[in-house]
Amino acid sequence: MSQICPSCLHDNDPQEANCVVCGTPLTPPSSQPAATLPSGSVPPLHPSPNSSSHYQLHLQVGAVLKRGDYKIEKFLGQGGFGITYKAVYCPNSAKVAIKELWPESGYRQDPVVIWPPSITPTARKEQINEFKKESLNLRRCNSNHIAKVYDCFEENDTVYMVMEFIDGRDLSAILKNQPRLSEDKILHYSEQILNALENVHDIGLLHRDIKPENIMIDGQDRAVLIDFGTAREFIAGKTGDMTVFLSPGYAPFEQYSPRGKRVPATDIYALSASLYELSTGELPAASSDRATAVHEGKPDPLIPPRQLNPNLSPYLERVILTGMRLRVEERIQSAQDFRKALQGQFVSPLHQTAKNYLIQGNLNQAIQVYQTCLEREPDNGEAAVEFALILVHLNHDDGTSALNIARQAQQLQPQDGRSYGVCGLVYCRRQQWNDAVAALQQGVRLSSKEAWMHANLAWALGKQGDWPAAETSIQQALQLNPDCTFSLGVKAWINFHQRQWKAVVRAGSQGMFKSQQTPKEEEIRLKSWVYPLVISALERATGKTGGDAQRRLQAFLRDVPQHPLALGLQAWYQYQHGNLATCRQSLDLARQAQNCPEWVDKNSLLVYEHLNDLTTAIQRYQTYRQQHPDSAWANYRLGTLLAQRGDYQQAKTYLEAAVKESPNLAAAQHNLGWVLLNLRNSEGNVAAPQALLSAYRQAAIAYEQQGDRQKAQQVRSAFQALNINL
Repeated sequence: MSQICPSCLHDNDPQEANCVVCGTPLTPPSSQPAATLPSGSVPPLHPSPNSSSHYQLHLQVGAVLKRGDYKIEKFLGQGGFGITYKAVYCPNSAKVAIKELWPESGYRQDPVVIWPPSITPTARKEQINEFKKESLNLRRCNSNHIAKVYDCFEENDTVYMVMEFIDGRDLSAILKNQPRLSEDKILHYSEQILNALENVHDIGLLHRDIKPENIMIDGQDRAVLIDFGTAREFIAGKTGDMTVFLSPGYAPFEQYSPRGKRVPATDIYALSASLYELSTGELPAASSDRATAVHEGKPDPLIPPRQLNPNLSPYLERVILTGMRLRVEERIQSAQDFRKALQGQFVSPLHQTAKNYLIQGNLNQAIQVYQTCLEREPDNGEAAVEFALILVHLNHDDGTSALNIARQAQQLQPQDGRSYGVCGLVYCRRQQWNDAVAALQQGVRLSSKEAWMHANLAWALGKQGDWPAAETSIQQALQLNPDCTFSLGVKAWINFHQRQWKAVVRAGSQGMFKSQQTPKEEEIRLKSWVYPLVISALERATGKTGGDAQRRLQAFLRDVPQHPLALGLQAWYQYQHGNLATCRQSLDLARQAQNCPEWVDKNSLLVYEHLNDLTTAIQRYQTYRQQHPDSAWANYRLGTLLAQRGDYQQAKTYLEAAVKESPNLAAAQHNLGWVLLNLRNSEGNVAAPQALLSAYRQAAIAYEQQGDRQKAQQVRSAFQALNINL
């Protein structure tokens, strides 16, 4: 027969001694054998511990303890391992409660407790010490919602704990007079009990027996947690009979085994079960019955509270049922988390695990747990938003996953603008600027304090050419987070297009300086596009190519080594100073880098023309054209070089391809006309005069369209001199 682990509910093989998942021992400790009596001896008669009368078991009214300090006034009740009395502290007549350790199957001779022979002297000493230890631990608690412990002493061959007397009724008694408590009252008492539990758990203790019967309500409507079960559970564990200690319905499944792990979530289950009863008037199904049903593939017999009380809010039902999960790790884990949940800040344990991985920077593990969380909790809108934010940060699969999760989040939390911001950022990366602006504008309307959304909205508006609106958005982003390096970079970019050169240098320099406090990868990514803006702005602001601009270029080359933009700018400066050889070297290095800009690639070809190395230039253009067969610019330059070399027929082929791809490329039309002028027939005449006239005519028109009227007029004047009107 298989064995269910009491801690994690894993179904283990019968031969396993420990759970293969969590390591919890599966074989309970063997019961201690009863001591045997000497031959011929007869044990004394004593009442059955199951008798309804406690007359001969408890101390009589008027009995005194600790040399007359305490006087018994009333018997209050008896549990499996203790008897509780109301007493008076004689020196000042203060009312107190006194708890007496009572051994199972024990009896009393006069005031002295007679321990049964089944409990050895060693075991008796262990029980007394555990009781005293519990008293000492409880004295460390300082919550106003835990019964204070004043004294602990041995007497009558047992031990007594003197505690605060709570003049009131327990919640179990209150429930007998009304079917259930109101939700407001439940929340009121829960807040106080959680205050007690936070104190208990913070000093490393557990209550182990939370139930309405152990929550007293005094005359000021104060809830007080009483009757801690630490010593009782220790005793029950020693006897091997946990059912004597357990409170069915309230006890979680791990308490059914002496060696099941006890953690703060053990108390959370019992408190949640208590709230279940307070809100429905019904005791919840025992965790042992629930575990058995689940193990056998049957439905969980726990009835959802709202089926018993439709007036209970769905939110409180969700909190209660999460606290009553069978698996320890799936419950609310701490009193602090339970308090937040009741205050409207509910985070499921699975969701919290995902958040913890995120805080630790373990994104891969966080992604896996978020996926599991949304599979098990498909209505968890906050988890969906957070998951979408992680996915858009990682930028996997072109943003498709982030977009899908963000849309799911919008259905669950339509008033959370962050999910719209995720969609907007994906659209930005896809260069779908209209969609990006629409999504980001909705995002900032709903969540106006998210600086990153304002910054991305500024980016998208700039791409649409709406620079005033972009400036407004980036200012809002920087008001919310003045240290955001991306926002400062976007501001520099916007100011560049507004031709505000000094503002570009100021914002760009601030962004790059502050980026030194970010991860190196982020710093390099920002500097790779902000440095060119600042360098170009410095040139335009000062009208010089040296000085500050040159120093920034050297910093660019140092901070972002082998970056194609930095090498391309360096080549440009070298060209302006006539250093064509070093210019060519810089451009060749730039072409070897990843993501080389097109203008750098083109300049690396043009430099060979300036070096008058036409053979290499033609070879390079031919290679470039193989990679870009539809490039009008490459066909234009290749045709022009071939014409310069006198290879007019080949030149004609490339130039015709250029003007076909780009009819308004005036220089290509002009050079095509020149090539056609040099292509003669056998009689020495122009082979295609109409094509020649058409090419020059198109060149003149294209020059005029480009605003270059001087060149257009030169073309027309040349033909007018021949009495030909283009």
